[in-house]
Amino acid sequence: MADQDQQLSELETENRKMKLELEEYRAEAAHLKNQQATIRRLEERNRQLEQQMEEKVREMVEMKQRSMAEDSQKTLEALKDRERSLQDQLRQATESVKNMQKLHESAQSQLFELRTQSEEDRTAKEAEVSLLMDEVERAQARLVSLEREKGDLRSQLQTTNEDASKSSDYLESSDILESSLNAKEKIISELNAELRNIESTLSSEREMHVNELKKLTASLTEKESALMELKKELQERPTQKMVDDLKKKVQILQAVGYNSIEAEDWELATNGEEMSKLEALLLDKNRKMEHELTQLKVKISEKTSLLDEAEKRIAELTSKVEEQQKLILKLEDDILKGYSSTDRRASQLNDWDLQEIGSSEASEGTDPRYASPDQDQNSMLKVICNQRDRFRARLRETEEELRKLKEKYAMLTVELEKTKADNVQLYGKIRYVQDYSHDKIVSRGPKKYAEDIESGSSDVEAKYKKMYEDDINPFAAFSKKEKDQRYKELGLRDKITLSSGRFLLGNKYARTFIFFYSIGLHLLVFTLLYRMSALSYLHTTPGHDEIILDAGNQTLSHML
Repeated sequence: MADQDQQLSELETENRKMKLELEEYRAEAAHLKNQQATIRRLEERNRQLEQQMEEKVREMVEMKQRSMAEDSQKTLEALKDRERSLQDQLRQATESVKNMQKLHESAQSQLFELRTQSEEDRTAKEAEVSLLMDEVERAQARLVSLEREKGDLRSQLQTTNEDASKSSDYLESSDILESSLNAKEKIISELNAELRNIESTLSSEREMHVNELKKLTASLTEKESALMELKKELQERPTQKMVDDLKKKVQILQAVGYNSIEAEDWELATNGEEMSKLEALLLDKNRKMEHELTQLKVKISEKTSLLDEAEKRIAELTSKVEEQQKLILKLEDDILKGYSSTDRRASQLNDWDLQEIGSSEASEGTDPRYASPDQDQNSMLKVICNQRDRFRARLRETEEELRKLKEKYAMLTVELEKTKADNVQLYGKIRYVQDYSHDKIVSRGPKKYAEDIESGSSDVEAKYKKMYEDDINPFAAFSKKEKDQRYKELGLRDKITLSSGRFLLGNKYARTFIFFYSIGLHLLVFTLLYRMSALSYLHTTPGHDEIILDAGNQTLSHML
């Protein structure tokens, strides 16, 4: 419709131009009435040009009509083919959905009866249903793509109309040039009647174009209405037959008590067979399910008996393990206390009842009090070795946990750096959006409100704001670059001094060492000065040689 309006406006502009030219021709004809020979020649020329113009216009209109008809026919055929293919795909999808729904219903009925296998069957059927839903969504996506192709075809029709309008513009330019040539040759006189005929022909052609455009728009609307009807037909699914079948299934399932029957038997029963046949099938299915239920109950009873036996065995083993652990703890306490007497150690072993360990002394019935020292040492060595093995196992476990914690710490640090970078980028995007909407915010409210929105009032926003500004600050980057350059220009001694100073000032233990070292050095210097002053004082008194020797020995002993 927009192209048609544009063509009508162009024809109206041409009409106005022709009217203006007629007025100019009439004004010039008043001055050129005496030039009849030139007028006749120009009249013949004008007739020829008009004939050529009419032929060109007729040819262009016919070509345009043929091209539009062919394009519309092609697009309609393509759309029909697409719709047929989509209908076939939808039909297949609906059939597959029906089949899978039947399977799902049968699975649900089994789930209500067999509680032990409920979770596995439910997950399997839900996965199948999700696959079917994905297929339905793909079909809907294909419908959307077809609608997009339809829009593309419409845009192609519009481009063809624009090309036709361009060709009409070219014809207008040729008319203007020919009219200018006619004006230069001064072909005006008594052409009022002929120009009126031209106006009548133009008006008739305009009406013809308008009628043709109306016909084309009517045909397009009809095709669009047909497409909408086809879409409605596709959406009007499921059918009444499917609804009736589902109602029958629900009623039968409610009557049976959420039991299901075989798929083949169901088809035979729903294809118009008698109700007695259906009841017989349902009874057979109930018998089968009862038989399966009894078998499962027998299996469950067997499994429960095995489970009880296993629990008893576990209880016995746990009691033995607890007794052995108690014995091990007593032996460890004995080792830590450091008993030296073999008699005392033998009496303690007799009290602990070493028959649980399976020692050779208890099995032979001998008294542990009179056991040899070598046997006591061997038993104690075994206990120590077992304790060593336990400590090694614990050490391995702790090392493994430490390694896992280190890996987790490294992963968390990497993720933290990534999240910081992502948050900085997100803050930059937020700033960009706020700057984009700054004018609107200021125009609707006070300036302070806009500044609060841009700056951000929370601590988190302030933190990321500082990080973002440090990242985009050119002065910080320049200062860092200058620092790196100055550090590279330093000599080896300066670099060593700077790095050692940073290390000593940045490490806590290094700072404490320097502190105590400086205090000790000052104390040493002060003591030496005090000793020297005392020696110099004693040097002036009698008997100073012996005192000096004693003081020197004392200082040497203190220094050593």
